[in-house]
Amino acid sequence: MSNIKLIEEKYAEAVKGIKEEWFNQPNTNWYEYIIGLPIQLQFCYLIVVFHNQIFNGGFHQYFVNGYGQFAKETIEALKTIGALKKAELLEEALSIVNSEDDPDYTFRKKLLEKQIPQLFSTDGLFESLDNLDNIYYSDENEDIEQLIGSYLKRR
Repeated sequence: MSNIKLIEEKYAEAVKGIKEEWFNQPNTNWYEYIIGLPIQLQFCYLIVVFHNQIFNGGFHQYFVNGYGQFAKETIEALKTIGALKKAELLEEALSIVNSEDDPDYTFRKKLLEKQIPQLFSTDGLFESLDNLDNIYYSDENEDIEQLIGSYLKRR
């Protein structure tokens, strides 16, 4: 089976229980659902969403759209599959966005309730995160499709 087909299959399996209303109001259902998935489905979801968000709108979009609530888990998933540079970039982005160094639960709550003002101000985090986007886009050494595909085939 090709990497793309395997990734699409696992991703579809991962998202089948997600409910639309979870995205419309701050709650922990989405987080708990993803964290409760079998590890290969969880990793597939976290990495595919992360990669797609970065390519669609960058690190800023990843956090604004609420996916940043999974940043810590995504860092671990990226390290596990061997995407160490991408994990390092996400760690840096997380430290920029969570500049208060809030505990995970507090950070997730603030993020989902849009209580991180610098994410929404014009003089906020755009430039710092944009620099990380450019590094991410120029990295040709870590092929996410290849790395996640190999990981899924080994599991």
